[in-house]
Amino acid sequence: MDDELFNTLPNRLAREIDVPSALFIWLHPGDYREITAGTQAEANLDYNTFEGPDPWLAQGTDDKVGTGVFRLSNYVSPQELEESEMFNEFITKNRLDRYWCLGLLQGTRDGRVATAFHKGKTAGDFTDTELSLINRHVEDLGRLHAIRRELHRASIREIAAADRSLLDDAPIFELDHQGRLLRMNGKAERLFKLHPLLAVDSKRTLRVQGTGQSAFHLTAGKATAARKSEAGAMDLAQTRASDGRIIPRLRLNFLPRTDGGRKVLVIATTEFTDGMQDLFDSPQERILLTPRERDVLHGLIRGLRRDQLGHDLDLAMPTIDLHSANLRRKLGARTIAEAVAIALKLGLI
Repeated sequence: MDDELFNTLPNRLAREIDVPSALFIWLHPGDYREITAGTQAEANLDYNTFEGPDPWLAQGTDDKVGTGVFRLSNYVSPQELEESEMFNEFITKNRLDRYWCLGLLQGTRDGRVATAFHKGKTAGDFTDTELSLINRHVEDLGRLHAIRRELHRASIREIAAADRSLLDDAPIFELDHQGRLLRMNGKAERLFKLHPLLAVDSKRTLRVQGTGQSAFHLTAGKATAARKSEAGAMDLAQTRASDGRIIPRLRLNFLPRTDGGRKVLVIATTEFTDGMQDLFDSPQERILLTPRERDVLHGLIRGLRRDQLGHDLDLAMPTIDLHSANLRRKLGARTIAEAVAIALKLGLI
């Protein structure tokens, strides 16, 4: 189950059932989404921007875990798909051959993993025969994902600094010049599990999901430059943890280390002295949405525009905007797409 083998599996599955696209989408600790392996890989990084409005992931609910393969068209009409931001700004933009979709949700010790198969628009929806073929592989896929997740878990635990050589006053990650996570202290491990934007891939590369990805990569690169390293910092906006609690705005400080190779310490701090400990000590928070806020949220997940929402709910546009602003505030999100993603992660739908 090494990286090379794992990364070839979607292509093998796609060839076996004669479809252009197959992918594995993981929900790791911290409940962040990541395409771990998939065909048409050149578009995978761009996908992170569109995971919130993805009508396929919107149907990735707990009640479907362990129930076998299902057609997306049972839940989302072709018209809704074609009107979605996902289709117009991601699939069409990247010239991907994805339209009809089969989904499969399975559970692992640390959460869910989704497997998706896609056909092109002119190929027609998946047949009962094709569903039966894929369902024969469900148990094998479940074992594969469980094994892969345990390997990932073991890899993370190996790099926790048990010898306390990294102080535990603040979360500290130690990276090499390629961004690979060498060590982290106990608070860093806790922050990693809570923060939805912190991710570690199968190569143990630490990164920040979403719009902060480029800044993180650039700042870490400067701190580990071969000729002249340079300290730096970047901010992560306030957001919601995977269990609902508010994570305050964080500053990631990059401190170069030249002993034993090109390394950098990434130290997370907050504006207030006790802010980090307050985060870890704070209880899980219950988020309460009004019925109208839920109506608006459901419409946004379906990809409806503001005017369509107003028409369907018989509400004026300023009222729609007010409910949208309340959703962003309650979910700790900066954008509606981020609010939808957080709502899905917290199971508020």
